[in-house]
Amino acid sequence: MTATPRTFELDKKLPNLPVPSLEDSVQRYLDSVEPLVDAATFREVKAAAEELLQPDGDGRKLQAALEARAASRENWLSGWWEDVAYLSYPEPLIVNSSIGISTDARYAPGDQAMRAGQLTGGTLDFYLSILNETMPPEVQRDGSGMDMSLLKRFFATNRYPGTERDRIATFGGGQSRHIIVMRKHRFFELEVIDRSGERLSDGDLMVQFRRILATDTAAPAPAVGVLTAGRRPDWARARDRLAAIPANRHVLDRIDRALFLVCLDDELTPNFEDLARAGLHGQKGNRWHDKSFHLVIDPQGRFTLHGEHSPVDAGAWVPLIEAIGGPADPLPAQQDTSAPPPKELHWELPLEATTDIADASVVFDNLTRDLDLRIVHFDAFGKNLIKTFKTGPDPFLQMSYMLAYKRMYGRLPKTYEAASTRMYKGGRTETIRTASNQALAFVTAMDDMSVAADRKVELLRAAFAEHSKRGKEASAAYACDRHLLGLKLIAPEAGVTELPRFFSQEIFTRSWELSTAQLAMRVGFVNHFGPVCPGGYGIGYIIKNDHVNINVTSFRSHPQTDSSRFLGEITRAMHDLRAVLELVQDVAA
Repeated sequence: MTATPRTFELDKKLPNLPVPSLEDSVQRYLDSVEPLVDAATFREVKAAAEELLQPDGDGRKLQAALEARAASRENWLSGWWEDVAYLSYPEPLIVNSSIGISTDARYAPGDQAMRAGQLTGGTLDFYLSILNETMPPEVQRDGSGMDMSLLKRFFATNRYPGTERDRIATFGGGQSRHIIVMRKHRFFELEVIDRSGERLSDGDLMVQFRRILATDTAAPAPAVGVLTAGRRPDWARARDRLAAIPANRHVLDRIDRALFLVCLDDELTPNFEDLARAGLHGQKGNRWHDKSFHLVIDPQGRFTLHGEHSPVDAGAWVPLIEAIGGPADPLPAQQDTSAPPPKELHWELPLEATTDIADASVVFDNLTRDLDLRIVHFDAFGKNLIKTFKTGPDPFLQMSYMLAYKRMYGRLPKTYEAASTRMYKGGRTETIRTASNQALAFVTAMDDMSVAADRKVELLRAAFAEHSKRGKEASAAYACDRHLLGLKLIAPEAGVTELPRFFSQEIFTRSWELSTAQLAMRVGFVNHFGPVCPGGYGIGYIIKNDHVNINVTSFRSHPQTDSSRFLGEITRAMHDLRAVLELVQDVAA
């Protein structure tokens, strides 16, 4: 019998991240841009692209330098990606960078401490399987591996604020044996793994959480945690002021080195939107947004996960949610434990802290009030029905978004869909550009009464096929976005002092008007994240066998966005796609 590979064993067999050819990436870019601009603008874009491809031009210098970088390392994008996508961004983590993954708000077991004990115990099992390398590696259909290295930064990881850029540190190798529990702005250190490497039982953990809940009669604590929700340079300066006091350095160290956080919220989250907000930005002051992830449990035992995106991608949390997030049998009654009690960590706040907390609270309140978050549990149909149309569920959803946006705004949006590149060493993500000429032809024809149904279906199937092709290319790292980013970033090394005009055109610099991501999950309800520009939307979705859960976010302050209306148009588009596909099926039958 062949032994199961250890967690990271297949990583060394993975190929290095490739560099696509300049011609291929430019052509893919042009194909994605043409449906977004008018004919005159596209001629300008194409002319700039032709300049980039000139045999002796700067484009060739950039390509040669990037290929040289790739030849000397396993993943030429590593380091760059974190800096550009995350660590150099000065705005607050909440909504802009943080993510949430919620389970079903209708599942409320009723006992907060018990649920916290079960979830924490399962998470510790997950951690120990990584630490001891007993977790089976994820594999592709052909049996080849998927990069597992990011899991090494899943636990005991902290993002540190900076005035210029942030940094990430992981206290790996079993250094950490404790978690931090937050309750009403207070911080408790809880040792959960003993020196022999054994974790506390679920029952012992439950008792420890009950002990923390029993301290609620204490005086309210300052909302120090809200400092992590401010702008990064502001938080960097506030953290320095805190750390100037020895007692606070100890508290910060214990938080930084904690395996993860558990948040025992005191506000109920009885509906989908409430639970989503608990995961996306949380109860003010009851999070430490710099940590890699939090288990969040409301008073009725509803669970959501709050994650910091820079160390790992959303897909890395899927196995954890799958392992711990479903219904669980009640724990046996237990009144006490021999484990050391939780230790409350106490701050000594400098005079400036009151102002720092107040300023961060204003940022938190303004940003979270501005967030327009809406969720639909679409139960008319799901994956099973969509597959009868002989297409993948994801192209179906993406074309629904295209049709919905066209109906609201009269055009296609510049659209990002995340694809995983974990088939390569150190792989993270690439972009599927959903907007295509095929999608434009379909959405234009869909509401044209002069176009026959069979023609609409023909156009729709062409759009499905193009989206599927782009998805496969992106997962294989042969899309254009990461490559074009690499060409920009390599310019100083290539001796190119002024970037070609290709990189400064409006359509190139335009933000993603739709930022979308699907998580393939059985247990998770839906994933949550914010829009990436003031006039954009964020769409998280999970496609189940008989239903689809969709989360749409936008900003209330923007005059042209409306999450409720857009979500209504998406569900209308889904019904319309089904209707036209079934109509043609019925005629053919």
